[in-house]
Amino acid sequence: MIQAFKTWKLAGALKAKGNAPEAYSAVLELGRVGGDKAVELLVETLNRRDGVARAAARELGRLGDTRAVEPLVKLLADSYVSQSAAEALLALGAKSVEALIPVLKSEHAGARLHAATTLGEIRDKRAGEALITTLETDDEYAVRTAAATALGQLKDGRAVWVMVGTLKMRDETTLERQALLDKLRQATTLALHKIGDPLAAKGGVTAASSAEAALRQAEKNLRSGETHPRLIGELKLLTEPELVGVLKELVSAIEEISWAGLENREPMLAGYFKSYEQRSQIAELVGRELHQRGGKALLQRVVSRDLSGHATITNWWDTFMR
Repeated sequence: MIQAFKTWKLAGALKAKGNAPEAYSAVLELGRVGGDKAVELLVETLNRRDGVARAAARELGRLGDTRAVEPLVKLLADSYVSQSAAEALLALGAKSVEALIPVLKSEHAGARLHAATTLGEIRDKRAGEALITTLETDDEYAVRTAAATALGQLKDGRAVWVMVGTLKMRDETTLERQALLDKLRQATTLALHKIGDPLAAKGGVTAASSAEAALRQAEKNLRSGETHPRLIGELKLLTEPELVGVLKELVSAIEEISWAGLENREPMLAGYFKSYEQRSQIAELVGRELHQRGGKALLQRVVSRDLSGHATITNWWDTFMR
């Protein structure tokens, strides 16, 4: 009787308008009490679409009741509460996988991105096939990037050749789209490294070998092509302005590719800038040398001072600038 009265009072507090303190307190108390009625009230609270709803999502995740899965999944398309809903679904873990997989086909890109990210964090193998399809076909680079990261977390060897195909995608014609594609390529490369870890691939020697072979081939492609004349020999002998000069040439090459795409012509590039692998490897070589000299601070200074904050270079240097 006392418990029923208390629940009734909490239900009344949840009706308070706006982000009222009494509504927050009621959510926290329901999370502490738990039980069927508490879950029911917290699920209803999700419809508020405010800070109280976000708090309710977190409590539902903590309680771990499967009745919260579907209501939380529906909120992944709601930008106001989607992050809290995703965190709650992650807390629910394997219980939410079957409901999350169909979201990868949602019409809402934000929902697809949250679903891919959450499935990767849960690390449930059931999501592998759907994530591979997302990596291969989704029309949003950000969603494909999340899928690539997730597949790396799952260490799903079936994704290797789709990832290799992703690395071979043609460059984009605008700087904005190219920056997104670069993030996808970077996430894919990191995922290949994770899948290719022999210690992580239990019985998956073929997948591991394939991933490592793909990475070795990418490096070989650069070495077998023409080399920038300033990068022949030891990089430590070059001055900082000389290294920055190479980067400025690289930025000009990237811009030439964009203009050529807009003008429907072949880009005019030096041999050592022709392939994406060559351009990214040059950026990595110079970035590594600068990082050894002055760490993250020097890289940030070069990007800001000399390269006008160029997004593609920044994305290629993400590993060094963390």
